[in-house]
Amino acid sequence: MSWKRDIGSKIRELRIVCCQTSAHSLGARQFVTKNYLDVMDNHPYFSFIVRECKNAQPTVMARYDYGVERRLPVEHMSSDDIETIVEELINEADEINSYVA
Repeated sequence: MSWKRDIGSKIRELRIVCCQTSAHSLGARQFVTKNYLDVMDNHPYFSFIVRECKNAQPTVMARYDYGVERRLPVEHMSSDDIETIVEELINEADEINSYVA
């Protein structure tokens, strides 16, 4: 769970895109329900954005320094799988941010 502690200092934005009703977005919706309040309680000025759109392909997007973005599809993944992906995106931040600078 260290990613929740590090998220505000490592990435600029975390965006989750999902469908409100489709089964392929269930894991993304569960991830948001499980983690959104914890992240925002600890990082009230962090951009944790949730975009819901009918039949949208569920994706996780991290925005790093200098506008660098990384998007990963998370269709049919569980909440735990998505949490692992988010943790990996945060762990890559130091390398990505230093490469751009």
